[in-house]
Amino acid sequence: MSLFKVLYEILSQNGWEFDFDNKNEIIRLEIRGINTDFNSFLFVDEDQESLLCNTHINQKIPPSKRLEVCDFMSRVNYELVNGNFEMDMDNGEIRYRTYLDLADAKPSQDQILNIVWNGVLGFDTYYPGLMKLVYGDYSAEEAAAFCTEDS
Repeated sequence: MSLFKVLYEILSQNGWEFDFDNKNEIIRLEIRGINTDFNSFLFVDEDQESLLCNTHINQKIPPSKRLEVCDFMSRVNYELVNGNFEMDMDNGEIRYRTYLDLADAKPSQDQILNIVWNGVLGFDTYYPGLMKLVYGDYSAEEAAAFCTEDS
C-alpha cells in the first residue's frame, strides 16, 4: 500500500476532514489552534519514503518586519526539538515544518498525528510572540522570551 494511501486511511479513520490532491500526493487540513487557525499541508514523497508537513498561517509578514522576524525565528529554532520555522523573504509567508523519514517502514497512527500536531502546537506556542513582534513594540528577543515565560 502506498504511503499516501496509508496517510489517507489514518486521517479518515480518525475523523479528520481534509482536502487532497491524489495526483501530487498532498493533503490539506484546516486546524483551529488556541491562538489562530492553521492550514497544514502533508506532502508524501514515495521515492524518498518521507512525509513533510508544512503548517501555515494566513498572515504574511510585512516587508519592514521580515529581518526582525528572521531574528525571532533563529532564536526560537535554536531551542526547538521537533520542527522549525521558515519564511519566504519575497512574499512574507511563514510556516512551521515537520518531517518524518520512513525508510522501509509503514507509519503508525501516532506518527502521522504527531507530525501534524507538532507543527500546529509549535506554531501556536510562538504565534503570540510573533504577533507582538510584527504588530507591537517587542524586539525579536523580547518576543521569543514572551513565548516561553511561565506566566
